[in-house]
Amino acid sequence: MKAYGLLLATAATALLGFGVSPSVAQVLYTEDFQADATAEWTVNGGPTDETADFFYDYGLAAGIPLAPNSAPASPTRGMKLTANLVDAIFGGFSVSPTGQSFTGDYVLKFDWWHNYLGGDPAGVGVIGSTTGSTMLSTFGIESSGAAVNYPGAADSIYFAGTGDVSSSAFRAYSSERNVSYQLPHNATILDGVGQPIDSHATHAAGTRSNNPATGGGLEVYYQTAFPSVAVPAAQTALFPETQHGSTVAGSSGFAWHEVEIARVGESVTWTVDGTLLITLDTTNYVGTTGGTNILFGHSDINASVSLDPYYQQVAFTLIDNIVVEEVGVAPDDADFDGDGDVDGQDFLTWQRGLGTMGDKPDGNANGDNTIDAADLAIWKAQFGPGTPAALAAAAVPEPSTWAMAALACAACLALAAPPRRIACARTKVGT
Repeated sequence: MKAYGLLLATAATALLGFGVSPSVAQVLYTEDFQADATAEWTVNGGPTDETADFFYDYGLAAGIPLAPNSAPASPTRGMKLTANLVDAIFGGFSVSPTGQSFTGDYVLKFDWWHNYLGGDPAGVGVIGSTTGSTMLSTFGIESSGAAVNYPGAADSIYFAGTGDVSSSAFRAYSSERNVSYQLPHNATILDGVGQPIDSHATHAAGTRSNNPATGGGLEVYYQTAFPSVAVPAAQTALFPETQHGSTVAGSSGFAWHEVEIARVGESVTWTVDGTLLITLDTTNYVGTTGGTNILFGHSDINASVSLDPYYQQVAFTLIDNIVVEEVGVAPDDADFDGDGDVDGQDFLTWQRGLGTMGDKPDGNANGDNTIDAADLAIWKAQFGPGTPAALAAAAVPEPSTWAMAALACAACLALAAPPRRIACARTKVGT
């Protein structure tokens, strides 16, 4: 075994010697709001009052801690969005970075905080609800960047969360379904192949509700993803009458969340803190979206407003540390035998499958169902115990380089006793 391991290591070294070097996912856009970004954003107004502050000091003004992806000890600056705090009109608005465009497979990442008014005068704080407490934080992709997006108006694909307890706390909207994808599906609104448009969206929880009264037991998915949290003590000190207590488990308010919205092929996914919430399949999408920009917004799904003196200070969406990057190779994608590392056994799997059609257990690393040099590139990039994120995407060298690299591996491996065949379960990797 030691000799065989040495030969495998020699084969890997030969690959490295031929200049087969990895590359990291390309960052396409970033915004951390450490400088006033007002001039770099387009505000698309809706039917009600709205504000967008692109240099908001959330630590000073609202007692909110530093966002998780901020540099240590950096100022607590972010983008604050509010809507319908005065006019008492159903509606919302959205903002987009001016002139940005993202195509292909990419992921939008950011830190999200949803703040709402607590339920005083009942004295229960944020565990309760009150007039004006239920609003939506919204965020999405494929907008023109020049059109407003809110419930009832959309030129994009966007997702929304209420922050508190609601029968539809987690939602998806789009230009084909601007009133949101419904559960259960509306059987009369169909796509081009006769299926309900609502079926394009899959809610991982099986429900949109985080409310035990309406979730039918399925709300436990959200309760696991969003445990109860206490209002920051600094916010309670600023607004003691309403901003106190803890949230109901399953609600996303009063905590920082790391959000990812990924477009990969025909799939758009919304993931929060590593938990998949909604997948939208655009294979049979009805119509088109407005463009290739991203968006963020805030909306009120009711026409009422609160007269509480704190209302205009504590009801908002907060966004920080926006990053858009190309989608790289999934971690451990070249771990064909599923044993937790990428090694010589995985190379042999690729070698046996080279030139054929197959899936991951056959040596297909990139999901294109063709086992070729691109899959070897991924194996090379991930070779070793574990898969560092920095090696998540590999650069593919010229075919002649691959030929020499493959010959080097073959020469080394030919000296070793053939390994026993490992039976693998075929696993479909979700998006």
